[in-house]
Amino acid sequence: MMSTDEADDAAVGGSTPAEDPTDDVDGAAAEPDSTAADEGEGERDESSGPPVTKGEYAWADFEAEYGDDDSIDPADHLGFEREAIENVLAFGDDAAAGIESVVDQRTVNVASEVDEDAFFSDVHGNTTMVNRYDLEKVVAAEKKTHFSEVERYWVNKPYAFVVLFHSERENEMKYYLVEPYRNPIEDDLREFLTGKLRTAIKYSSGDVAAEGTMDERRDVIERETRDLLERYDIYAEAGGASIVERLTAFVEGLTGGDDADATGADGDADGNGADDGTGDAEADDDTDDAGDSASVVERLTAFVEGVTGDEVADGEAVSAPGDERAAPTDLDGIAARPEPAVLEEDTDTLTQYQVEKLLYYLKRDFIGYERIDGIKHDVNVEDISCDGYNSPVFAYHSDYEQLITNVYHGKESLDDFVVKLAQRSGKGISKRQPQVDATLPDGSRAQLTLGQEVSDHGTNYTIRQFKDVPFTPVDLINWKTFSLEEMAFLWLCIENNKSLIFAGGTASGKTTSLNAVSLFIPSNAKIVSIEDTREVELPQRNWVASVTRPSFGEDEKGDIDEFDLLEAALRQRPDYIVMGEVRGEEGRTLFQVMSTGHTTYTTFHADNVGEVLKRFTTEPINVSKTLFTALDLVSIQAQTRVSGRKVRRNRSITEINRYDAENDEINVSDVFQWEPEGDEFRQLTESNTLDEIQFDRGWSRERLERELFERQVVLAYLIRNGLSEYTEVAATLQAYIADPDTILTLLANDALTESLADLRGMESVLIDVDPEKEEMVPRPDPTEDVYEEAGALLERAEDELLHEYRGEEAPDISFALSEAAASAADADVVVDDSGETPTIEAAGEESDGSRDAEADGGDPAADGNTTSDTGASGE
Repeated sequence: MMSTDEADDAAVGGSTPAEDPTDDVDGAAAEPDSTAADEGEGERDESSGPPVTKGEYAWADFEAEYGDDDSIDPADHLGFEREAIENVLAFGDDAAAGIESVVDQRTVNVASEVDEDAFFSDVHGNTTMVNRYDLEKVVAAEKKTHFSEVERYWVNKPYAFVVLFHSERENEMKYYLVEPYRNPIEDDLREFLTGKLRTAIKYSSGDVAAEGTMDERRDVIERETRDLLERYDIYAEAGGASIVERLTAFVEGLTGGDDADATGADGDADGNGADDGTGDAEADDDTDDAGDSASVVERLTAFVEGVTGDEVADGEAVSAPGDERAAPTDLDGIAARPEPAVLEEDTDTLTQYQVEKLLYYLKRDFIGYERIDGIKHDVNVEDISCDGYNSPVFAYHSDYEQLITNVYHGKESLDDFVVKLAQRSGKGISKRQPQVDATLPDGSRAQLTLGQEVSDHGTNYTIRQFKDVPFTPVDLINWKTFSLEEMAFLWLCIENNKSLIFAGGTASGKTTSLNAVSLFIPSNAKIVSIEDTREVELPQRNWVASVTRPSFGEDEKGDIDEFDLLEAALRQRPDYIVMGEVRGEEGRTLFQVMSTGHTTYTTFHADNVGEVLKRFTTEPINVSKTLFTALDLVSIQAQTRVSGRKVRRNRSITEINRYDAENDEINVSDVFQWEPEGDEFRQLTESNTLDEIQFDRGWSRERLERELFERQVVLAYLIRNGLSEYTEVAATLQAYIADPDTILTLLANDALTESLADLRGMESVLIDVDPEKEEMVPRPDPTEDVYEEAGALLERAEDELLHEYRGEEAPDISFALSEAAASAADADVVVDDSGETPTIEAAGEESDGSRDAEADGGDPAADGNTTSDTGASGE
């Protein structure tokens, strides 16, 4: 039932059997033989007819398909008299009921709530490339009796989707990737085309193949593939007359040529009597009249619009109909025929559907990630791994954890795939150097091992997925990784240049949290990140992303490590330094940088604060304890279980206070702590870090509490109103940092949502996220207790905060953001002789803003109505 190909035997299936070999590119019927039609022959032309689709099929449709009314004898075609149709249908219904149990045994158990007609259709109602037939082919017959569908979703529509099954026999979840199924003939042709393409691409567009964009490289593959198909005469574009022939006939019609009607000038290329583009189905009879009313240019333009279906703008290039390189292909349906019949027939030409299927696989294999490409597209998958030869691919799903997939690698194909991954990452892997850590072109991290020298099971790989669109602080609160109070605390600390380390075990969410809280860094700050493998993704545009580079030779000459990048970072005058992860001696340099006043954020592998202190203050890092106190906060994260579910929680936020020389120890205190019993967060003590911020900013205690409360209200409003997209969260947070009063006014008047529409063009922060990518991000909904907590906080804010802003007219939110950008552009850098961190003062202003200046009196009501200092957070 499955293909015998080693690579895809148990891997991915999907698609439909081959269909009518001359289906038109746009799904229309091919032009019937004009001679047969003139002679009134009723025999069906096998090269014509619409593809099979669901819907009604009336007697009129039958007559239109098989000939003229006079030539049809219903009994000859149907095998019974028309009057007996009810009895025949009743017999068929009884027969279907008799084999229902067999059908149920041999088909996949689909979830009852799935509307497959809608699922396998695009937004225009066209059939997707992969469909129910492919799902049936990918699941072995013996497994269909005990596999029950739990969930399905598209990962690369219309080419690939994922079905999560529950196996009742093994009592475990299964991850099935479904792609278009290929029969043996199509497999052989794919292998043949792959070999030919390697040579064709090399000599056709070398610059594009090496440096072109993904779209350019896809275009090269499609163009070369179509050229090969035409060269070997195995695919002829359906649809009758070509665009050249139709244009020739049209011009002959304009000039009164004798052959005006020879190639269908009186109708469309399919012989359906359609108009020629002028809007009149009988335009050939009115050529002279039309010539009197319109110029040749106008009529030619109208003709082109008619055959392309689009209005032609001035200066716009015109694509020929049927050219898939110019427009996406629409499949109205896919002809369904038994696979044995297709294989036995072994037709010499391909259908449009088969060509599209081949193009998908060739593009997937040449510029994608081959058989795991669909899994790579799945935003719910965090890790992809294969443990050795003849081992299935495993996927770590964000909801279902580790899942066995239906994707397998053969021995040779696995070796080739790992070598290919290394080469794409700019690394070399061989028996001499069998292990490589690499960063894939899409930013994902990969650990690759080749052969059996260091792995008994053979070649293996693990890929840590990279998120194109990062998660936000709102997502972390909704997941209950952090509480609202904790997140507002971190927000205020980050805004005020407090250094922080996220520590925890593997896959505890350290980098996710680091990326999320980066939204609290003011947009007018300069950031330098240092990593050996790209993980950090920041929204600020004023960001220098530095990556280490190993030496090209066996010695260390040309090697650029974290030390070199840190040294370079100090010359780049950063406000914030972000280091992806500290593993070794570079940690000592990092703390030296931190002690000079540079705000620093990083991640570290340790399960608790004691372990963090121990590992940093002993070999090989060996940071002195006096130097360690330059760090302000440590956030300990863990992957744990709550009610049987695997979750990530922030176990504690700990402050690093001071070094006790007498006892040779560092004093620390837990400010927040997670209590597993009730899955709740609790504040244990007052924060010394907040006291430092209060002192440095010259705030009263009331002002400090108000600043914290305002940030909690902003976060609660986003949660309560479902504003969780990256664009919405980033814009709101950055606009609040730039101008708090504007955002609070919008919140008080419930006008924030309408004001967020104009924020995609913000220059200082990159928040113009592709809506399609955003839609694919699995953002969590708030838990019930988080939602209620946010609601209670907003009710309290009505009396204590928002009433001050209600009824006021706030400026557009983009105005606040542009003010922040202008403030950054006009800032003067003031270097202190002491060598401390440079401070930024807006040109022509005091370094403290009016909101801070009025805080001296400690009047929170007065503070709420003043203008904020856009540069204060960069002190």
